[in-house]
Amino acid sequence: MKKTYSTLLAATGMAACLGLGLQGTATATPTSPAGHKMASENVSIMGWPEGCTNGKYGNGWYARCTKPNGGSFKASVTCQPYDGGAPFDRWARHWETSAGGLSVVNCPPMSNAVSGGFVTKSTR
Repeated sequence: MKKTYSTLLAATGMAACLGLGLQGTATATPTSPAGHKMASENVSIMGWPEGCTNGKYGNGWYARCTKPNGGSFKASVTCQPYDGGAPFDRWARHWETSAGGLSVVNCPPMSNAVSGGFVTKSTR
């Protein structure tokens, strides 16, 4: 039962990371056909981070967004214990809000980072 719960928790966490991360990118503001900024692109009314990248960082994962737009983001990682136990997820402790800010989360000793991503949230 515990292994099933851990697997369900890991799957839910990754789905949330991917779903929320994609939603933050997919709901970005539109641009005009000529490529000029529209009035609705005022940062004060936006909320989802944009320009986000993530990747392996030592024995963990990093996330960085170039345009937080008033929203927040943080890194997440899935760790695999060396002894063959069930994988588990960890998230960075603090939400990052600054442009170009770096969010990092590491796997604990005796485990290895196998995948990761990031989570975003809006101020709306």
